[in-house]
Amino acid sequence: MSEKAGLAATFSQSDELWLTRTAILHQLRYKGATDAARLFRYCADRADHRDFFIRKAIGWALREYAYTDPAAVRKFVEQTDLSGLSRREALKHL
Repeated sequence: MSEKAGLAATFSQSDELWLTRTAILHQLRYKGATDAARLFRYCADRADHRDFFIRKAIGWALREYAYTDPAAVRKFVEQTDLSGLSRREALKHL
């Protein structure tokens, strides 16, 4: 595991809001190089988070990845109990 991946994994489990948000968003511009399994895991792990900024980050990260793999994002959204905000953001351009 690369140092970045290890740090992101640690951040994703943090109780600190901004570290968690950073973990969710860290692959935002990776496009085809996105580790989709990691992205979906981080989003699913925090899907029930009550904070607006976490829910918005989940939707934003999924929406950005949807430009690369729309079918995978649709499937993830269908199978995951996301907040309305995360769901709307993820599917915004699909």
